Amino acid sequence: MTKNPLFSTYKQGENRVTSSMIAVFERIDVSLLEQLLAGATGETSLQMVSFANQPAGAGASVPDALIQARFAYWFEVKTARSALTIKQLEEHLVNLGSATTDERLFVVTPDPAEPAVIAELNDARVVWFNFAALNAAIDALLGDPTLLPGERTMFLLRELQALFHETGLLDADDTVIVAARYAYPEYLQNGVYICQLGRRFRLGLSRLGFYFQGAIREEIPTILRVYDDVLFAETEAARWETAVDEIDRRVAHAIRDSLATGRRESGKRYEVFILSPASDDATVKLACPILNATKDYEGKPFAWTMGQRYTSLALLARPNVTTTADLET
Repeated sequence: MTKNPLFSTYKQGENRVTSSMIAVFERIDVSLLEQLLAGATGETSLQMVSFANQPAGAGASVPDALIQARFAYWFEVKTARSALTIKQLEEHLVNLGSATTDERLFVVTPDPAEPAVIAELNDARVVWFNFAALNAAIDALLGDPTLLPGERTMFLLRELQALFHETGLLDADDTVIVAARYAYPEYLQNGVYICQLGRRFRLGLSRLGFYFQGAIREEIPTILRVYDDVLFAETEAARWETAVDEIDRRVAHAIRDSLATGRRESGKRYEVFILSPASDDATVKLACPILNATKDYEGKPFAWTMGQRYTSLALLARPNVTTTADLET
C-alpha cells in the first residue's frame, strides 16, 4: 500500500498539519496508535484491532485464531482557535452509520477548552481533544518503559511534536508582532500588511501588531483575511475591484496604492493581510506603546524583533506591561 508523504507538501497550514499527522499515524504500530488516541481523548474503549485464540465460530466451528478490525475513525482538524462550527460537524456525521462496529469523529483543535459546539451537538460519537492533549499523550507513550517503541517510531512522533511547536498549536500565542519601519505607516493609511511571498507565519493567529521606532505600537488589529499569493499589477487591481466581498475589494486599493507610491514593483507577487483599520472597534488599542527594553550581552539596546515574534493579546493588554521586558516576565 502506498503511504502518504511524511513531510506534507501542502502549503495551507491546516492541510499541512492534518496530512503530517495521518502520515505519522500510518507509519507507527497500530497498538501504539490505539494507545495514543486513547491517551489524547481519555477514552479507554478504543480497540482498533482485536486478537483472539480459539474464537467461537458458526455452529460447531472453532477456528484456531481470529484477527479482526471493524472501525471507522474520521478526523476534523482545525488549526485556528474558535473555528469549529456545528454545521460542519453535522455534515461529517452523515458519513458515519455504516456496518462498522466502532465509529468516531475525532475533532482536533488548538482551543484550550472543549468548544461549546461539541456539547451542543451532544453526540457520543464526536470526540474532541486538542493538540496539547495529543502532545502529552505522545510524551506519555514515549516515556512508558513497558512499550519500548522503536527508534523509527520515536523519531516520527518527535517530529510531529516539533511541527506542533513550530506552528504554534501548543501555546496561547494569538498575535504576531512584525518589524514595521515601513509597514506601520502603511497600515495606518490603508489597513493592510504586505510582505514577501512565502513568508512563514504560525497557524491560529488572529491579530497582528507592529514594532516601530523602538516600541510595539498601540494598535493591535484583527486579521480579517490573508491572501498568500497576490500579483501586483493594474489588471489584477481591476479584477479585485469587481469582487462582491468588501474585504476582497480592499486588495485592489492595496495594489494600486503600493504601485503608485513605488513601495512595490509591478509584476511581483506578495502576501497581503487585510486588517481591521486603526479606528475600527475590532482593533484593540493598548493604553500606551510597549517600549523596547531589550539589551545585548554588552548591555547595549537591541531590537526586540528584526522580523517577527509571537505573543498573546491577553499579555499585551495587561495594565502592568509597559516594556518588552514585562512581556518576557
